Amino acid sequence: MRKINKGNEPREWTEYRLTPGVKYQRIPELADALLKDQGNICAYCMRRIPIKDKNSNETTRIDHVLSQENHEELQLDYKNMVICCPGAINNNFHCDKLKGDKDITIPIFEDHFVQTIEYDTSDGKIKSTNPTWNHEINSILNLNNKLLKRNRKEVIAAITSILNKTNPWKKSSIQKIINEWDNIDIHGDYKPYNGIVVWYLKKNLIQRP
Repeated sequence: MRKINKGNEPREWTEYRLTPGVKYQRIPELADALLKDQGNICAYCMRRIPIKDKNSNETTRIDHVLSQENHEELQLDYKNMVICCPGAINNNFHCDKLKGDKDITIPIFEDHFVQTIEYDTSDGKIKSTNPTWNHEINSILNLNNKLLKRNRKEVIAAITSILNKTNPWKKSSIQKIINEWDNIDIHGDYKPYNGIVVWYLKKNLIQRP
């Protein structure tokens, strides 16, 4: 997971939400703006999106962090929306597909929550030192399902393989990869699962002499 930097809502969404009596309805311009905000990765699991899961006919889902069901006053609030993957890997639902009408309190639009996020690079598990957020990661978002953990583990293995070619690991090499993974590329994309890579490399950079 990483902080999401919200841009301005698209003009088309402003016009829609200011129309008297409207209820939430997805429009293409809304989805496009959310994808741009997030560098085309899922707000929660950090998979590349749009993506097609075998058990879903969707390629993305728009989620209200504080759900429409519990917070009707926020149903049109751009700042309460993120875009997610279909969340239907092998019927082991995750992200918004599992979250449904639940709320999460993880402050994904703020910096400080990132400092609570840790990973186990041996199996790809994500956790938060905040007990409430850790519960949400596991029970509401299911971010530690088997495939997501495997994908994170494989990304770390690939990065380790690259750095093992510079023996010993050099600070300059580590910082170069951090810069590559912690920023969007020329196409406006983040790399999938960049949260675990940036966390892992920053941890190792601190430890370099």
